[in-house]
Amino acid sequence: MSASLLWATVRAVSKRKLQPPRAALTLTPSAVNKIKQLLKDKPEHVGLKVGVRTRGCNGLSYTLEYTKTKGDSDEEVMQDGVRVGAEGGGA
Repeated sequence: MSASLLWATVRAVSKRKLQPPRAALTLTPSAVNKIKQLLKDKPEHVGLKVGVRTRGCNGLSYTLEYTKTKGDSDEEVMQDGVRVGAEGGGA
């Protein structure tokens, strides 16, 4: 491999811009306020967890639960002081 070809390959790869990973979900300001209000009544919980479950013949349905801990496979989103987790495989 010639030096000019190698340099062109290195230059082409180095110009790529790496994109930061997208969050599993984005919360609206009203959702943030509502979650803060809900969690105020449950001080032992640290956030909410969103999941997907198979339900009967209709397919999938979303679940929303209070959570005290983050699971190993959960993806966590922290936005405006609110913590929301997406169950692993459900995002």
